[in-house]
Amino acid sequence: MIKYAFRVAYIGKDFCGWQRQSKGGPESPVLPAIQELLENGLTRITDEKIVVVGSGRTDAGVHSLGQVAHFRTNNEKLTEDNFRRGLNTFLPPTIRVMSVYRVADDFHAQRSAVKKQYSYYFQQGPGPLPHLMDTTWWIHKTLDFQAMQESIVHLRGEHDFKAFQAADANPMKSTVRTILEAEVTQEKMPLFPGNDLNEEGYSVIRVRLVGTGFLKQMVRGIAGTLLKVGEGRRNPQEMRDILLKKDRSLVGTTAPPKGLTLERVWYSLV
Repeated sequence: MIKYAFRVAYIGKDFCGWQRQSKGGPESPVLPAIQELLENGLTRITDEKIVVVGSGRTDAGVHSLGQVAHFRTNNEKLTEDNFRRGLNTFLPPTIRVMSVYRVADDFHAQRSAVKKQYSYYFQQGPGPLPHLMDTTWWIHKTLDFQAMQESIVHLRGEHDFKAFQAADANPMKSTVRTILEAEVTQEKMPLFPGNDLNEEGYSVIRVRLVGTGFLKQMVRGIAGTLLKVGEGRRNPQEMRDILLKKDRSLVGTTAPPKGLTLERVWYSLV
């Protein structure tokens, strides 16, 4: 069989998350899963039962610019471009396959990944811009992003992030993770060059984390805690205390998923 990997971008609001969900029960999801839609498209293209394996799960409402997945097929006639164009024909416009490439048989979208980058985006300004409402969280109060910068540095390195894990997460063998890069920056409005929105007080505050792995809702928990720091309700040093005490009650409110984007996955094999 031939193995292909592909990179996919999506806006998460229309989906129950990445992972395919069980059907038929009283709690069956109303919204489709991204994995399921990709598998359905590939099955139609190849006339085979295709299983898609992603680099990791994104929750309902979370977006991607760099999710990576792989699949196997017996079809030797279709090219990478055939797969890309064919998949995009069958997918909704809020999911786009950006590239497809053939990979070695030992490549694995999840196990071969060496690090990932997530960013959480807070929108700032007199009012929420509708152009960004699906992918940012508008905060009315002007945030002190310098205090947020002071706070986020405590996350760098290897720590036990148990406090930031979702309360309903499955038990993990270890909640220790390594954050390689962590920063908070204030970005000018990136989508509208030539406008005067920046002069009128509009901007985006970006929380960027690069790590070797992440726990369920870990980034959203960090974003919610940094929000309290930015609003002046928490001291920047409290981030360090949360890590040491491993107490979830000290963590800020989990930020909503719409502000979170999986932006990039790095591999040692591709």
